[in-house]
Amino acid sequence: MLATLAVLASLTIITMMSPGPDMLLIIKYAMARSRLPALACVAGICVGLSVHISLSIFGVAALIAASTTLFTLIKVVGALYLIYLGIKSFSASAQTLVPNSQSLQVAQPSLMNAFRAGMLCNMLNPKATLFILAVFTQLVEVETSVLDKIAYGAFILTLVLVVWGLFAMLIRTGPVLNLLQKYQLVIDKLVGGFLVLIGAGLIAEDTLLSD
Repeated sequence: MLATLAVLASLTIITMMSPGPDMLLIIKYAMARSRLPALACVAGICVGLSVHISLSIFGVAALIAASTTLFTLIKVVGALYLIYLGIKSFSASAQTLVPNSQSLQVAQPSLMNAFRAGMLCNMLNPKATLFILAVFTQLVEVETSVLDKIAYGAFILTLVLVVWGLFAMLIRTGPVLNLLQKYQLVIDKLVGGFLVLIGAGLIAEDTLLSD
């Protein structure tokens, strides 16, 4: 079991550190005037991931992946949601002057919006579905009990919570945060542009595969 946990940890961290929608959203919300939106986004990501884990444990994810129509539908909906988030971030223009400061900041996002963005971004991400499905089909034995599978899932969730939480807090450190907030509007537009590109790429990929 320890060997399996070590492999799970390695694969999970490597996958997380690859630039993707989750990382971009955390960076976006970490630039707020408090750390809470970023942490709410991390919590939402974990809730979304728990859905993938639950579906994999009980075999539903395999059925979804096997159904071309259903998997494509989830993929397209997820891609459209990324494009929506990207456009929303890219076009953000609401600015508020911070008291006793000469700099402008984007208005403080609500915790619910940050949580919902993280949850839906992860839950509708087809690559997250395939990653968790691969973990539970390649690393976990068929005869493994449901309780052990739940333990593996809890381990992945804990690791994601800790790593993304630390990542969010790292961004909140003085020098990094000051630099990000200085160019906050520009970074918001870059994040928005990347989210749109990722979403468009998913749709284009699906279109090419269907031809």
